[in-house]
Amino acid sequence: MTQFIILFIACLMIGLLISHFMKDYLYQSEVADLTAYGEEIAKDVQGMSSEEVASPILRTYQQILSVKNIHYVIFDDTAAIIYPKNDRPLPPDFRLKTDEWKELQDSKTVSTLMDTRFSEQLTRVSIPIEKNGEFAGGIMLTSPISGTEKVIGKINWYVFYTILISITIALILSAIIAKLQVNRFRKLSSATKEVIKGNYSVRLKESSIDEIGALAGDFNKMTQTLEESAIEIERQEKRRRQFIADVSHEMRTPLTTISGLTEGLVNDIIPKSETDRCIALIDTEARRLARLVNENLDYERIRSNQIQLNKTTFTAHEFLDIIKDQLQLTAEDKGNQIIVDAPDSVQIFADYDRLMQVFINIVKNSIQFTENGTITLSAKQEYKATIFEISDTGIGMDESEVEQIWDRFYKADMSRTSTKFGESGIGLSIVKQLISYHDGEVSVHSVPNKGTTFTISLPFFTDKEL
Repeated sequence: MTQFIILFIACLMIGLLISHFMKDYLYQSEVADLTAYGEEIAKDVQGMSSEEVASPILRTYQQILSVKNIHYVIFDDTAAIIYPKNDRPLPPDFRLKTDEWKELQDSKTVSTLMDTRFSEQLTRVSIPIEKNGEFAGGIMLTSPISGTEKVIGKINWYVFYTILISITIALILSAIIAKLQVNRFRKLSSATKEVIKGNYSVRLKESSIDEIGALAGDFNKMTQTLEESAIEIERQEKRRRQFIADVSHEMRTPLTTISGLTEGLVNDIIPKSETDRCIALIDTEARRLARLVNENLDYERIRSNQIQLNKTTFTAHEFLDIIKDQLQLTAEDKGNQIIVDAPDSVQIFADYDRLMQVFINIVKNSIQFTENGTITLSAKQEYKATIFEISDTGIGMDESEVEQIWDRFYKADMSRTSTKFGESGIGLSIVKQLISYHDGEVSVHSVPNKGTTFTISLPFFTDKEL
């Protein structure tokens, strides 16, 4: 409705402007014609004497101009009419005003739109006549504007019809466009309701012709993001449930063992000769429970940036030898061999304890998925960086597994995962976070049934220490 009112007012203003412009144009055109006729008559009158003013030439002019409904009179310098000769002054309606008479005496043409006593408008033009360089009177030509009014009236009707047709067409087009826009808004509303219900797969048709099309594009990007987030949340939720089930299972076994052995010791059910072995088994299971809890506590502290690194410089070869010594027996249980390949000159600038945690996690992971194979720990010095590689000849992983191993709760190849190490499935998440805190990078390359290689790059000096 508002658009219609604006359109109507605009068309009305255009119509009024056209009407005013045409009226002014036709008036000026009429004045130009009367002025041209008056100047021609004035040329003839200037060479006539007072007796010749009533000559046939002037009557001929009158006859010709009467066809066009134009009349004229000639008056002297006292405003008395000398043609047609009647010795009377100009009628009151036709008398020139003081300022107009002065302009005429100054040899200027005077034109005006005047009303008569018969309520008829006339176009009046007065042309000065000079004789011997002095003002001698003038010629007044008049023409009714009824013909002009008819032309303007026809133009107004044409403008009115044009505006009426334009408004009709505009209303029809507006109705069609409005219906299309309403349908698009309804689709957007319906799609929004689907999103509220949790259906993030809904999409709208995009276009670049208007803002609604751009809005549809933004809506599609939003639903795509929500859909991806929902899929990721569902995936993480499945892993969380699996993690809880794994941890529950892992904790139940040592707790059951500890509970049974403790009860046997308290009630003297276990022979004295087995007491030491039972206590050792209780200690082993208790350490296993502590490891499960510590891994989760470590992850939460690391993730919330609640740790501080104490970086020092130490030798890579000695560091890797310590890792080998700690895990050698574990590797031998699975028929594996740990090899250290690091020149004595290679230095490391890092938090010793946290870097030890990183390497223990990765090497344990390599031992877990390797049988009767080799785990190689190598290091080399590059420009402002120390590069480590931990390679094994184990079962390897496919691309989909490689992309997910850094996620919390993820455990590669669930059917083949032993429970001896990495019970919680968050070890590699800790690795990635700790390497990031060292301003380093970690990547993995793996080939199924051939092995896996972890590559770690640590800056030898951080930006603050350069």
